[in-house]
Amino acid sequence: MAAVGTALLGEVLGKSKAEKAFRPWWNSVGDYLIYSLVMLGIVLVPTAIITATPLNCNFCQDSHCSTQQEHFVNIKEDPKFNTKWVKKFCTMNGSVETFMLYFPYFLLLIAMALVMIERIFLKAFNAGPKLEKFYNLLVRESVLSGKDDADCDNLPVHDVFAGGREAIELRHSFRGTRSCFLSYLLKTLMEIAVASSLLVYLFWRGHPVLSQSNTIICEVHSYFYECSGQPAQFYLYSLYITFIITISYILCNLYNLMWLIFPCFGKLSRLMSTYKANMRGRASSSKKTDKQILGDLYDLYYNNGDFRLLLDLLATSSGVAPAIAIIALFDKDFRDAMKPKIEYVVVSRDLGIAEVQFQEPKSGVRAALAKISGVHLMYVAEIVPPVNTAVEAFESKYVPEEGDIAEDIEMAPLRGFIQRACFQGLKEGVKYRMKISTVVNSKTICQVSEDIEDQHEKLPDDEHVKDKSNNQFKT
Repeated sequence: MAAVGTALLGEVLGKSKAEKAFRPWWNSVGDYLIYSLVMLGIVLVPTAIITATPLNCNFCQDSHCSTQQEHFVNIKEDPKFNTKWVKKFCTMNGSVETFMLYFPYFLLLIAMALVMIERIFLKAFNAGPKLEKFYNLLVRESVLSGKDDADCDNLPVHDVFAGGREAIELRHSFRGTRSCFLSYLLKTLMEIAVASSLLVYLFWRGHPVLSQSNTIICEVHSYFYECSGQPAQFYLYSLYITFIITISYILCNLYNLMWLIFPCFGKLSRLMSTYKANMRGRASSSKKTDKQILGDLYDLYYNNGDFRLLLDLLATSSGVAPAIAIIALFDKDFRDAMKPKIEYVVVSRDLGIAEVQFQEPKSGVRAALAKISGVHLMYVAEIVPPVNTAVEAFESKYVPEEGDIAEDIEMAPLRGFIQRACFQGLKEGVKYRMKISTVVNSKTICQVSEDIEDQHEKLPDDEHVKDKSNNQFKT
C-alpha cells in the first residue's frame, strides 16, 4: 500500500510545467487537500483491521456482555475455541462494520477517485495537447520564461502571423472549439458531485459506526464473544479531519464553478469587459457590431471559450500581465492601442545629451487598465547602449476626459500625457537607439523604438539642456 500511496502522491502533485502555468490557486489548494487525504490514508493503513486484526475476544459470561440495546448471555459452557481463530473469525464474519474494516483504504479510494476525474476529462476532451502547445508558445515568446525583458528580441512585439507556424496552428486549433472549457466545467461539476456524495456517506454511515464501536459482540457458532481492540476513537478523530478536508475541497470547487459562470470573479475578465464597454462607448455614435468594433479580438477572446479560459487561468496563476502580453501578441490592434508614441528625439553630440518626448496612449485598453485595482502601469524610457543615465521610469498619468469618443479608437489620435526623458553621457561615433516600453505589473507588454541619428536636431539652448538634465519637465 505504500507504493499505492506514493503513486497517488505523484499523480496529485506531479503536474507538468504547462499544467502548473494554468493552474489557479484554488486548484492548487485542492491538490494539497487531496495530498492531505492521501497522507492521512497512508498513516491509517498500518492500523487497518483487515490486514492485521487487533481484536481480542472474550467469552461472554453472566451479564458481562452487553450493548446499549441488548444483553448477551451464553447458556452453554465455554467451548474453548482457539483464541486466534476466534478473533480472526469475528473480524471477517460481519461483526466488524464494513466501514471500520476498510476505513483507511476508503480514504485512499476517495483521493484516487478525485485524481482520476481530472485525468479522465483531460484525456477525453483532448485538452492536454492544447495546453502544452500554448505553454510552449508562452515560453518561446519569453512571456513566462523570466528572461530579460530589456532585450527587444525576447519581447512579444510581432504579429502572430509573423510569429511562426506554431502560433498560427495554435490560433487555428482554438477556432470554434469549446473542448477545454467543457472539460474544465464538467470536471468541476463531477468533483463537486463526487466529493459531496462521499461527504454524505461519511456523515450518515461512517460517523454512527465509529462513534458506537468501542466494543463488538460476535456470535461464533451460537456462542457470544465480546471483542475489543479496534482503533475506533482514532478513526473517529481521523473522520473529523476527513470532514474538514472534504468540505474545504468542495468549497474550492464551488468557487471554481462561480469563477467559470461569473467572469467578474477574474481580474482579466473584468479588464476585458471594461475594454469592451469602453470600445462600445467610443463607437456609440455608429451602428457597428461588436465584431466590427473589437476586430480580431472578438473571435480571439470574446467569442472563444477555450482561449478565454486559458488566458483567465494564466492571469490567475501568473498574473494579469502575461495574459495581456499574449493577447497583444495575437492581436495587433490591441498591441498598438497600448504603445506610446515617440514625438521627437533631439540630441547634442557636443554636450553628450539626448532627449526623447513621448506621448502616452489613450485607448480602450489604456482606460480599462486604469480602472482595475492591482494593475500597475508604467512606461520605461531606455537608451541602448547604456550611458550615464540609461533608464528612466514614468508612472502612468491616465485621467479620463468627458466626451472623448472616437469611432475607431485604434485609429484615433493619441491624446495621452506627454513625458520627457533626458540621457547624458553620449559618446561620439556611437550609434544609439531609444526605446519606450509599456510595462504592466513589472512585465514589458510592448515597445517602440527609434534610432538616434547624427542629423537629429540639436537641443535648443544650454539653459534648456540643463533644465532637462535635471529632469525638471512640465507636462
